[in-house]
Amino acid sequence: MFFRAEIRELLSKSINNNKPIIGVAVGSGLSAKQAVEGGADFLLVLNAGRFRSAGITSLGCMLPFANSNEMVMEFGTKEIIPRIKDKPIIFGCCATDPTIDHDMLLDRITNNGFHGVNNFPTVGIIDGSFREALETSNLGFKKEVEFMMKAVKKGLFTIAFVFNEEEAKAMAKAGVDVICAHLGWTVGGKTGVKKRMTLEEGVTLANRIFEVANNINPTCFNMVYGGPFIEPEQVNYFYVNTNAKGYIGGSCFERIPTEISIKQTTEMFKNFTRLKRENLYLKKELLKKKGFDEIVGKSRVMQDMYEVIKKVADKNVNVLVYGESGTGKELVVRAIHFNSPRYNKPFIKVNCAALPENLLESELFGHERGAFTGATQKRLGRFELADKGTLFLDEISEMSLNNQAKLLRAIQEQEFERVGGNRTIKTDVRIISATNTDLRKAVAEGKFREDLYYRLNVISIRVPSLRERKEDIPLLVDYFINKINKKFGRQIRKLTPVALDALLHHDWPGNVRELKHALERAVILSDGDVISLNDLPNYFQTTMKVDISHKVKTLELVKKTADFLEKQLILETLEKCSWNKTKTAQQLGISRRTLFNKIKKYGIENH
Repeated sequence: MFFRAEIRELLSKSINNNKPIIGVAVGSGLSAKQAVEGGADFLLVLNAGRFRSAGITSLGCMLPFANSNEMVMEFGTKEIIPRIKDKPIIFGCCATDPTIDHDMLLDRITNNGFHGVNNFPTVGIIDGSFREALETSNLGFKKEVEFMMKAVKKGLFTIAFVFNEEEAKAMAKAGVDVICAHLGWTVGGKTGVKKRMTLEEGVTLANRIFEVANNINPTCFNMVYGGPFIEPEQVNYFYVNTNAKGYIGGSCFERIPTEISIKQTTEMFKNFTRLKRENLYLKKELLKKKGFDEIVGKSRVMQDMYEVIKKVADKNVNVLVYGESGTGKELVVRAIHFNSPRYNKPFIKVNCAALPENLLESELFGHERGAFTGATQKRLGRFELADKGTLFLDEISEMSLNNQAKLLRAIQEQEFERVGGNRTIKTDVRIISATNTDLRKAVAEGKFREDLYYRLNVISIRVPSLRERKEDIPLLVDYFINKINKKFGRQIRKLTPVALDALLHHDWPGNVRELKHALERAVILSDGDVISLNDLPNYFQTTMKVDISHKVKTLELVKKTADFLEKQLILETLEKCSWNKTKTAQQLGISRRTLFNKIKKYGIENH
């Protein structure tokens, strides 16, 4: 048995877990069971659900086919209460039935195991002269308010369907637990009704209803029922634009294709809002990580570069990335893209050095069918494909002056024509370029347009060479070995100290790319789980052997120099002390035995 306080606590817990409250109006035991398995927070037992189960439109519940309260009591007690033990079950009550006593009906509802009540069927759905007649006969909405007040006093959980601010105000004063903005019968399906209210109109009405109700009773939960909802995305629109905390549905859960789909549909309605929010957040964070996770380095120069990337990424300006070959310029470009507002839009790359002049123009701007020999069909260019996203122009310095002029116009005007075409195409593209040459020098030599240079170089980022950040080599080694192990199924753990020392002493003309290739070779050739100097390319071994030989010779020279100086010191001190060995030892701060040993070692004699 669920008490009112327990139900409120369960609903609050769902909200705190970032999940909407979902109530499902059911008309059979099977649909109730499926809804609960799908994650429904509570069930409404309504005669409308019974009609839907029989394949009749929900509108049928308003016709005088049978006594609504007796119908709900019968199938609710026989089919639903015996099957559902762990969810609150709400009785849909026709409070305007003139043949019943409210107190007796409420006692009967409680004694049969229901946990709360809802005013359904409700005269709020009826319009026109019939509604006026009911109100005049005191069988209108006021009767439903009186019934809900009694239910509140008896400690039952109460869900009030309201259709306007006036009804919301009355039910809020009655102290109900849920104010549910009834937006009309659910649209769609073979037995559904036609759309009478747009989502925007529903939002406006719901906000007015909730504002009035919350001003009177801030503790009531705000929910919506029915209306223009078929998909969970539409309900999510309400969650975003109102302070609705959940949704109650009937036709949208049971209608199509069959009852067996209720479980899946309820799950979607239950989890869509949370999952959408989480997925968007996770997607964005993963893309950001994708931008930085392959750039390895904690050195000062790398930290400075990261700061520039973060500052420029969300600014819609063109960026020039420059540095030596193999430093990782493309990784920097990707980091900028994936940390920009364009992160979920296209990232398109063009290698300007890989294509001849005439083909590069077609690659950038596309071509029409028949524009040149071999153009058998229309082709979209990279500018079109990158629309709203980022266009990465690699090795920009290799572009011909003719194509530079066309690129400049596309950047300035944000428009272009396909090769062989005359239709002007608008585009919104952020340009990020990369080069390993000195573009200023190229401008001075007339090989690169100065106006294009300044268009591309709004912000420049220099990628440091590996020899400038050798302290990052151990980090890079660990990173690459882990990747190479996965690629080749190896279990390499580390490098020997000599092998690592060889990497640290190398000048790295090929930068990070050279390091990666050297480690790939070493992992493949290594027989054990540790990379030795012999596993590295030959030039590392030669360098280390020369270095070791040089160190040995240096140590030998230092040792000889030290011996010579020590011999001279002992000889001078002996002569100063008139060859008195005791005084000499005292002057030198050593023992007589040590002095005798050194005299013997150096062959010192008193002449």
